Order: sequence, then structure tokens, then C-alpha cells
Amino acid sequence: MTNEKFIQKLGFSQDDKVVILHIDDMGFSHAANVGAFECLDFGIASCGSVIVPAPWFLEAAAIARRNPQYDIGVHLTLTSEYNTYRWRALSSVDPNTGLLAEDRCLWKTTEEAISNIKAEAAEVEMRSQIELALQSGIDVTHIDTHMGTVMDPKFIQSYLTLSNDYRIPAFLPNISKEQLFLMGLGEYVDIYQKLLATLESSGFPLIDHMIIETGGVYPNKSQYYHELLKELKPGLSHLLFHPAKMSPELKSITPDSAEWRNQDYEAFTDASLRESVEKLDITIIGYREIRDIIRKQ
Repeated sequence: MTNEKFIQKLGFSQDDKVVILHIDDMGFSHAANVGAFECLDFGIASCGSVIVPAPWFLEAAAIARRNPQYDIGVHLTLTSEYNTYRWRALSSVDPNTGLLAEDRCLWKTTEEAISNIKAEAAEVEMRSQIELALQSGIDVTHIDTHMGTVMDPKFIQSYLTLSNDYRIPAFLPNISKEQLFLMGLGEYVDIYQKLLATLESSGFPLIDHMIIETGGVYPNKSQYYHELLKELKPGLSHLLFHPAKMSPELKSITPDSAEWRNQDYEAFTDASLRESVEKLDITIIGYREIRDIIRKQ
């Protein structure tokens, strides 16, 4: 089964432009929660995912419980990138798992996490994050990855196992050989190409196009997103962004990204962007629709 056929199962033709407008990093701060839920309420953003080990997860979960219409997944997390604003693993404090840096929090970088975390421990941690989200009342619609870590060959089989076990889609782009080299994954080309071909033939909902380079400050970020959406190609796309409402908290946690996170929030609550999106020949969906198809198959 090809990805085009999966799109047809969703009720679209293979020539349609279908996009998931996805909020990353829910739960990492109060500012992120405020920004994320206002964006979802505004109606351009379609879904998002929450960092379960992060300090403001409980607030995000409480809001989700009261509003089951929200389309929320788990942002599977093996890293904690900030210098003084840190979070720990849920599953273990045992140093033998490799989950924790010297300060007993998750590693700051993807490279450190991949080098140190044992594959078995990573799967236990990811499962713990999904379980806590479910126990907290979130109707988990999908899983994806914080900083891309869990899609490394060391962890990707566990990622797919969890997708199968919980019968939820896992964000996974159908990356070309050229893209893999550009991403510095050239040594894994054969592994990825074989895996993606197998998944595509099985009907796994691979993403045709991913748009992830949305950080950065722009003179008019609403117009920036309009241009990105205007250039969408036929197929299933995933565009991610990181809204957070400007506050002293946000500036303190992440002075380097506070401005562009606030710009994301402002863009996806901007009436002009909504009007332009309505005029484009695109269809916006979330992951709940994809999950529903998976669970019917």
C-alpha cells in the first residue's frame, strides 16, 4: 500500500495538498501552554504534542482533560536542552540506564543521548511517557520526537513498536536519500531506505513532506508561514512550529528563542494568516483522523 492510498483512505486524492499544522513543545513552560492552546482555539493549528517529563506537563494535561476535542500527542523526549531549566527521566534514576547526565537530568544534546542511553532503557522511558499521558487523561492521538532523537537507528525500532502497541501514528517522514545525506545521516541511508520501503508497503502513514525549519525571527512571520503554505506540494505534509506567549518566564528559560516562539504564537493567532489559509488550495487535518484510520484497519 502506498502513502497515496493512505491519503485516499482519509478521503483525499493523491493530488490533494493535505497538511498537519503541528505545535511542538507543549508542557515545557506555562508560556508554551498559553500560546499552544490559544493557537488551537484560534483554529489554524490542528494538533500538538506535549513533553511529558517537563515541568508544566500537568497544566497541559489538566486543560486537555477539560477539552477532549484537542488533538494532542506525546512528544517523546530523551533530552533536556536548557542549561538551568532541566527535567529528568520518568522511568529511572539508575545511572546504568544511561538516561541521565551528571546533573541527573536528561542529556542536553541528541548526540549525548544517542551515545549514552541504552536502547532498552529508551524504550522503557518512552513507554512511561505515553502511559503517564494516558493516565493523566490525554486522549493520545500520536507520537513524535523532541529534537529528533528517537528516530535515530538506535531507537527507531522502539519508536515503531510503541506506535504498533498503542495503535497510534508515529511521525515519520519518507526521507529521500539526498535528504538523509543533507541531514548528516549518510551512513544510515541503506537502513532508512529499507525501513521506509517496508513501512510504505505495509500502509504505514508516512509523511510525504516535512517542514521543520520554522525557528528564527522574521519581519512578518505570518507572511512567512503564508509563503510556506502556498508552496506546499501534493501529498501529506507536516509543518511544525513552537508557539509560546512572551513573558518573563519564557525570556528566562530560553532567551535565544523567546522572540521567535512568541512570533509563532502571534502568527497562528493572526486573522490575516487565517484568511490567507482559507484562500489556499490546501486541507488542514490533525493526527486524530489518521489514528482513526489506523484503528479501523
